Amino acid sequence: MKSVKVPVFELFLHEMIPLAKSMGVTVEVSDEQRLVLAAPKEQNKNSLNTAFGGSLVALATLAGYGVVWEMMRSENDAHKTEWRIVVKDSAAAYRRPVIGDLRAICERPAKAAIEEFKAALKRYGKAKLHVRARIVEGESTAVDFKAAFVVTR
Repeated sequence: MKSVKVPVFELFLHEMIPLAKSMGVTVEVSDEQRLVLAAPKEQNKNSLNTAFGGSLVALATLAGYGVVWEMMRSENDAHKTEWRIVVKDSAAAYRRPVIGDLRAICERPAKAAIEEFKAALKRYGKAKLHVRARIVEGESTAVDFKAAFVVTR
């Protein structure tokens, strides 16, 4: 039997954020460009048999959180500092229903934004990072999501 390595962020989500486990959230892709999370529709459907709006925004929030968490985890490895990550504000624009499984794509911020964030964090002990995520189905965007996450010591 082939061993499957579960991404560290997925393990963290299931252990520390019970909603993520209940939703069935998995990490589909985590690379230099983006983080992609997925969740089955069956656990996240509404009375119309489409994806529940709360699940859609939760998955997008988790994707944004994950981008910040992974960035801080790599920083923690170097500096052994504990950080707190919270969502400061967010907005979602629902474009169309999601009929199948849920999939959130959060592109990693531009290098300039990351450098500015890191400089503020070093100087003030807290910083804010803006992220954008999309809930997609096939090639279509169903939800546009943007959020600001604050990191503090």
